[in-house]
Amino acid sequence: MKLLLLLTTSFPYDNGEEFLLNEVSYINGYDRVLICPCNLKPDSKLTKQLPDFISCVPLRTVPEGKSAYAGLLLKPFVRSELYSMLKSGSFTSQRAHEMLFFMKRAYEIYAALTQIPELGSADEVTIYSYWLFDAAAAGVLLADDLKKRGKKVKQVSRAHRFDLYDEFAKYNYLPMREFLLSRVDRVLPCSASGAEYLQSRYPRYAKKITPAFLGTADHGERHGSRINGLHIVSCSFMVPVKRLHLIVQALEKADFPVLWTHIGSGPLKEEIEGMAMKLPNCVRTEWKGQMDNAEIMNYYRTNDISAFVNVSASEGIPVSIMEISSFGVPVIATDVGGTREAVYSGENGYLLPADFSPDELMGRLRELTGLSEEKYGRLCLNARRIWAEKFNAQKNYRNFYKEICQ
Repeated sequence: MKLLLLLTTSFPYDNGEEFLLNEVSYINGYDRVLICPCNLKPDSKLTKQLPDFISCVPLRTVPEGKSAYAGLLLKPFVRSELYSMLKSGSFTSQRAHEMLFFMKRAYEIYAALTQIPELGSADEVTIYSYWLFDAAAAGVLLADDLKKRGKKVKQVSRAHRFDLYDEFAKYNYLPMREFLLSRVDRVLPCSASGAEYLQSRYPRYAKKITPAFLGTADHGERHGSRINGLHIVSCSFMVPVKRLHLIVQALEKADFPVLWTHIGSGPLKEEIEGMAMKLPNCVRTEWKGQMDNAEIMNYYRTNDISAFVNVSASEGIPVSIMEISSFGVPVIATDVGGTREAVYSGENGYLLPADFSPDELMGRLRELTGLSEEKYGRLCLNARRIWAEKFNAQKNYRNFYKEICQ
């Protein structure tokens, strides 16, 4: 039996990892497919419906006590990580604790994975971790165990943002990179810039690191529109890294009609909405709150949208940009992470500097308003074309599963 284990954080439970919905229907080449959410809460709820050929095995991990830390210090790969930090001068007590907690968690997930009955009857196992983090480390431990039992095992892992860039991690440190990269067969960042980042830091593993773009479904061709004035949309969790306050500050300078729709909620909801109450009369706001993916796609399909705005301080390649681009809507976004792989300034939208000013954003909005219909129409057509070439889910995910299944 050929078995695929897909290790997620919580999918198909709770909120988050919504973009996996676009992917799992394209899984092919396996006799059994099991999705294993590895970090569920006691009150987690099933929120997504899986295709009939996929089974979900929610892992119920058992937390180990503090005594587990002593046992970890006996592991050669843990001692190697500590030695490497000491040798490079990067050792701190906080990083050491972060690493030990990371590996303790990996062993807890590994222990739960070993209880999956299907592993006993499988001849070939592909372990696919959606994140290059603790579940990937658990996958390494499981792969070693299965190989000792004579099974053919392949391990692959995607990498996105928090699990990729050291500078955005707690203490500027991502634990056990050498351990993971030396043992995982293929590491597949979601952007070319992410792949280059890993390759430059770990050149000895460069050949096993290649980008694998995510993709979004085709919900039908539409076209950006300014028929009712400028309608801009943003879609994100309302947290500091998304910098929604900068959209408000840009719109404070508006002297032409603008409708700003924001989709999403979060801790900064009251603060951002409070700031927006002081915007000039020519600016209207629409707060849609949390919407599921189907509701968002329906909104895009049934409303005239002029541009999508993403001013995040950090990204992989935003799936939100892929989704809106499929509808032929131009994008204004910050040049961070892999965003420039989806937004080509002057072709399907505009890139802003990572440290842009509100004046720069307003300048691009004003420019978009003043474009001729021909030039604006070209931005819209290019948005759809670039999506079709690079981020079409059907093409990307069929190729992805064909590759990892071999």
